[in-house]
Amino acid sequence: MDTKLKNSRNVRIGIIIVGLLLAVGVNVSLFPLMIRNAEQKSAQLFSSSENVNTEYIDTLYQGAYVLYTEIKNEPSENRTEPFVGEESGYDDYDYISEWSSSFEGVRSETDYYATDGAKKEVNTNAPLYEVLEPDFRIDDDKEQWNSYESVFVLDFDEDGNLSVDVKKDGTVSADTLIKSLLQADRYNEIRTYAVDNDTTLVPVKNFQVVYGIPKDSTNLAYEDYYTSDYYLVASGGGDAAYFITLLVIAAFACFMCSRRVWKNEKMPDYLPKWRYMEAGIFGLMMSFAMCDIYIDTVCDFPYTGKSGYANVNVWSVLKTGGILWIVFAVAFVSVVCIYPVFSVGLKEYIRQYSFIYQIFPWIRKKWDQFTDEVNHIDFSDKTTKTILKIVVINFLVLAVLMCMWMFGIVGLVIYSLVLFYLMKKYYDRIKKDYDVLMRGVQRIAEGDLDTMITEDIGVFEPFKEQLTEIRTGFKKAVDEEVKSQRMKTELITNVSHDLKTPLTAITTYVELLKKEDITEEERKSYIETLEKKSLRLKVLIEDLFEVSKATTNNITLNLMDVDVVNLMKQVSVEHADKFEQMGLQLRWNVPEEKIILKLDNQKTYRIFENLFVNIQKYAMPNSRVYIDVEKPEGNVTITMRNMSAVELNVRGDELTERFVRGDASRNTEGSGLGLAIARSFTEAQKGSLHIAVDGDLFKVVILWKLS
Repeated sequence: MDTKLKNSRNVRIGIIIVGLLLAVGVNVSLFPLMIRNAEQKSAQLFSSSENVNTEYIDTLYQGAYVLYTEIKNEPSENRTEPFVGEESGYDDYDYISEWSSSFEGVRSETDYYATDGAKKEVNTNAPLYEVLEPDFRIDDDKEQWNSYESVFVLDFDEDGNLSVDVKKDGTVSADTLIKSLLQADRYNEIRTYAVDNDTTLVPVKNFQVVYGIPKDSTNLAYEDYYTSDYYLVASGGGDAAYFITLLVIAAFACFMCSRRVWKNEKMPDYLPKWRYMEAGIFGLMMSFAMCDIYIDTVCDFPYTGKSGYANVNVWSVLKTGGILWIVFAVAFVSVVCIYPVFSVGLKEYIRQYSFIYQIFPWIRKKWDQFTDEVNHIDFSDKTTKTILKIVVINFLVLAVLMCMWMFGIVGLVIYSLVLFYLMKKYYDRIKKDYDVLMRGVQRIAEGDLDTMITEDIGVFEPFKEQLTEIRTGFKKAVDEEVKSQRMKTELITNVSHDLKTPLTAITTYVELLKKEDITEEERKSYIETLEKKSLRLKVLIEDLFEVSKATTNNITLNLMDVDVVNLMKQVSVEHADKFEQMGLQLRWNVPEEKIILKLDNQKTYRIFENLFVNIQKYAMPNSRVYIDVEKPEGNVTITMRNMSAVELNVRGDELTERFVRGDASRNTEGSGLGLAIARSFTEAQKGSLHIAVDGDLFKVVILWKLS
């Protein structure tokens, strides 16, 4: 059974090949008729001067005069022939110079050979001189002259009379060429001038010019679409033959697909199962478009009315037949792909044979992804890929519409309406998302810093994150402002308290000194107290002055190489006695080598002194103080840690603010400016000072970059 089916399939394939070859053979046999019809139409078109470029022919005629003058080697001012007698005043206007200018524009595009019998002038290597031989026949060596559209001779006899001999004609017939050149001779301006002025004319005589007009030249005749070979062949039966052949092939394809003829349930079984409706539609469109290929093939076929089949060979027939067989095979396969619509119905045909229908779920998925991508364009990233996708889709749609000819206009109207609908929908979506965004911005502008946009706002989605950052930044700024106002209040309170305390003591002891009944010992005690309080007030004012200068960046730095480890140890030695009295033990973890930084020695000394004084005031007695110096990744980190004697209920960053003290009760001595001064001096030297509090553990970290 399988063998029988296989044999049946092979028989049908053989019939199809033979049928298409038969169509090719019939069409090739019609080519000579089409070409002869085209040649007849061309002869009719160019039988008059209407389609002949008479201006170009006049220039070639005038060129004969120019070449004659050049061969005679006579400049225009000394020329004796051809000329009009001196008594005519011909020299008032130089016709030869004017004609020479016109001839320059065409002489580079036209081959010529000019001779007066003794001298010659030529601009080509082609043997145009052979044309002047008495027994010359262009048919003897056709290939040598195939590059020329026309070859003709202008012959001026001893009396100056012109005769024209056309050796080869083309688009413009020999009769038309001769007629046009003789007409140019009759309207010779030099002769007309001589006749009008009753003067003597010495014409060009005993002179011959052979012109070879190249085949690719378009100067000899006015050519347009209606005079082209394509149009002449198409209107001479080419279009009719092609479309009749398409109808015959369509009928042949239907015959080969008929179940009644082949007694087969599933037809055709000689084509693959993956044939698609779109392939058939596209193939039919291509078949109509390939009419141009068919007409061009006819034009290229080497048959002419004059030469007949002389230039036709086996290769040209095989090449022409191969092209036509491919064109007809495309039409046949296209009809076979479309044919099932007649047996299964349009709906079932689309369901079974439409590739687009079968991949529609995938297309739908990709379309949803594409629309989501367009609706959520992130303008913070490059959108080149998305724009490229849109351009490619638009290009593909327009390309398909262009292939539909007049039907493409209807498709373009539908496409424009669909595009308008999609753009309107997209615009409405953007406007809606924009309104949601603006409402969120408005709420934030009105002071609602807790507002959040939870909706999907499409292309403005990246702005939602930015809006959240703005909201967070506003809240942070407000919190900072509240903190600043609180600290300003505390500053005023603390300054007032720290300044008022010594001033009150000074005032009190001054009043006591004014008493006359005090003893000398009491007087000395009061003076010592006054001195102590005044020094305390002086230190407080100086610290306040220093931190004010640091805050306003009004610090003058005297930078030099400073060994920070040695400087720290020097400062610690000066406080060693007080540390010993408190039972504080310093634990040093520092590198053995020197660590040199570009710093202001005095300001850096003040930083370390304030830190050691702070430890001295607030460290828990009989505890350990850890000092570490490290060099991680080009930086110098100085860490100082100690246990606080009192409970720390202040954040680390607040301890570096002015007049903030770890002792909230302010019972201990201190201005609350020591750490603020240390931080300001550190930052002035391009470093950073951070304080961390972990329970009762107090830690200061200073960071400088290595020079």
